[in-house]
Amino acid sequence: MPELTEQPSVWPRVAMVAMAAGVFLLDRVTPTGVAIPILYAAVVPIALWSRHDWDLLVVAIMCTALTGLGFVFSPPDTAMRVALANRAIAVAAIWAATILALQRRRSGKMGELLNYLDVLLQGCLTTEEACAVISRVGPQLFPAEDGSLWAIHQSQKLVEAVARWPTANTGVREFAMTACYALRSGRTYFVDDMQVGPLCNHLATPLPASYICIPLISRGETIGLLHVSHPPRKLSVQIDRILATRAAGRIALALANLKLRAELHTLSVRDLVTGLFNRRYMEESLEREVHRATRTQRQVGIIVLDLDGLQYLNEHFGRDAGDAWLREAARTLQQAVRGSDIVSRSGTEAFTIIMPDTTSAATLQRAEQLRTTLKELRTQQQGAGSGPLNCSLGLSLFPDHGSTGETVLRAAEAASKRAKSGGGGRLLIGESGKERLGR
Repeated sequence: MPELTEQPSVWPRVAMVAMAAGVFLLDRVTPTGVAIPILYAAVVPIALWSRHDWDLLVVAIMCTALTGLGFVFSPPDTAMRVALANRAIAVAAIWAATILALQRRRSGKMGELLNYLDVLLQGCLTTEEACAVISRVGPQLFPAEDGSLWAIHQSQKLVEAVARWPTANTGVREFAMTACYALRSGRTYFVDDMQVGPLCNHLATPLPASYICIPLISRGETIGLLHVSHPPRKLSVQIDRILATRAAGRIALALANLKLRAELHTLSVRDLVTGLFNRRYMEESLEREVHRATRTQRQVGIIVLDLDGLQYLNEHFGRDAGDAWLREAARTLQQAVRGSDIVSRSGTEAFTIIMPDTTSAATLQRAEQLRTTLKELRTQQQGAGSGPLNCSLGLSLFPDHGSTGETVLRAAEAASKRAKSGGGGRLLIGESGKERLGR
C-alpha cells in the first residue's frame, strides 16, 4: 500500500509550540478581546501546513484548554468577559475549521484509495487476483468495519463469499439470493438500527451494530454483493454509505470486465459443441510442449482420432444427434486420459490428444484403449440407436516423427486419414513419412 499522505515536517510543529507559548504569554500580559483570537486563528493554518490530522486535533484541544483556563483563573470584570467571549467564539471557529479540514482530508484519502484500487483492479488478470486486491484495500477503506465480497453462481442461485476483511472473519460461507434484501430488490439496503428494520437472513452472529448491503450491478446484471457492517460495540461510528456505494460501483465494473474477458478467452480456446479445447489452442499447446520436451529430452505423443459415421448420423438423425454423439465422445476421451494430457476438437469429426512426457509404448497403449472404448460406446438420440461409435486413429511421437510440432501433427493426421479411408476402425502409426499398421 503506497503512502497516501506526506510525512509531517518538524517545522510546523515547532511553530505550533511557539504559537502556543505566545498565546499563553499574551493571555497573561495583555488580556484583550482581539489579539488572542487572532493568535488562535493563526495556529490553524500552521496545523494545516503540517498535513497531519493529529496536529489539527491538538491545536483545537490546546486552544480550548487555554480558553477554559482563562475562564477559571481570570477576574470577572467586564473587559475580561468580553475577551473570554471572543476567545470562545475563536475556539468554536477553530473546531469548525478542524472538523471541515478532517472531513476534506478523509475525502481526499478515500479518493486516493479508490483510485489506487482502480489501478490494482485494472492490472488483475483473474477474478481471484481481484478478490485478493479487494481483501487488501478493504481494511484501508473501512478501517472500523468488517467487510465481505460475495459472488453469485447463477446456475445454483447461491451467493458465495470470495473476499473478507478482517481475514479472521469466519461467518456465513454461502446463502441463497433470496436471503438478502439488496439482492431481492436490486438496490442498496442499509440498516442503522438493528431493532427497527427487517434484517437479512445471511447475517452472522453476533449481529452487527449496523450494516449495508450493496448489489454489484454491471450492464444490467447482478454479479455479486458488497457487505459492510459495524461490529457490535457500544461506541459505533456510522458507516460511510457514499464511500461504500462508490467502492461497490468500481468493484462491480472491474469484476464484470474480468468476467467478460474470461468469457472471451473461453470462446477463443474452447469448442462450443464439446467444451474441449479448439484447434488453435491445441497447436499453441503442442509447440509449448515440444519446446519443453526439447529442453528436458522427453517425448510427446500425439493421437488423432477421427469418428466414423458422424456424417451418416447427421444426415439420417439430424444435427442434434451428431452433436450429442460428439459430446459423448468428448466426455469419454476426457475421462480416459491423464490430467496432464490435452484433449481438443481439431476438426469436424476429429479429436487430437497431446500426451506430454510419455513413451511410444504408453502412447500406443492409450490409443488402443481409446479405440476399444469408443467402439463399445452407444448413444441414444430421438429414440433411435446410433450404432457403435467406431473411430480411426493416427499416432505419432516427437521427436521420432519430426523435429517440430507441426511435422509430428501432420504425421498423425495423415495416419488417421489413411486408417479411415481403408475402412475405419483401425489404428495406424506414422513412421518416417509412411504409416504402418498398429495393433
